[in-house]
Amino acid sequence: MRYVNNNISSLFVESLNELNISERQKSVLQASLTLFSEQGFENTSTTEIAQLAGVAVGTVYQQFNNKEGLLQAVLEPVITEVIPKVASEFVNGIQAPQGPHFTEFLQNIMQDRMQFVIDNLPQIRILVRETMVNQKIRNQMKMELAKLPFAKLKELFVYYQEQGQLVDWEFSRILRAIIGAMCSYLVPLIFEPNKTIDVAKASQDAAETLIKGLKP
Repeated sequence: MRYVNNNISSLFVESLNELNISERQKSVLQASLTLFSEQGFENTSTTEIAQLAGVAVGTVYQQFNNKEGLLQAVLEPVITEVIPKVASEFVNGIQAPQGPHFTEFLQNIMQDRMQFVIDNLPQIRILVRETMVNQKIRNQMKMELAKLPFAKLKELFVYYQEQGQLVDWEFSRILRAIIGAMCSYLVPLIFEPNKTIDVAKASQDAAETLIKGLKP
């Protein structure tokens, strides 16, 4: 069950089209995200970026000063534009519960988000790495995450609480528990490139374990 079809790369291109920048700058940023995701930041040279973007190396430096500045220019629209769009599309795509038990609902949303992370793993690796080592990016992430549109999801949790299927905790506490359960499966994928998981089974196992603590 998938709520959205867009991926980070396509949303990144959309966000660039909304910025007041030249076509060359867009090409450089797109090439940078592609290569940083495929090869890693340290293993990517400005020469490779320039070649993929179809511009001279001097153009890259003229526009972004250095590779670190280029990385910041890539991550900023991801954090401020792409992540909010991803969250909004996901939440707005969730159908109001009409029959599924909370366990089924929980497994569905966990499977969806786990699959989304796996589908976008190269880009997410770059974002996670830089969030860990770059204070500026980490602060920016905190600010944007605090503004994510989760009101509809909160309403659905309240519905299940009223139905007696979900413990009467604060929304943020329930959300942290769900994210924590998913991360226990996803974090190894981020740091171990060759590791894989069965998403359907992982989401089922995570939901079954989590629901024991979320029952009233």
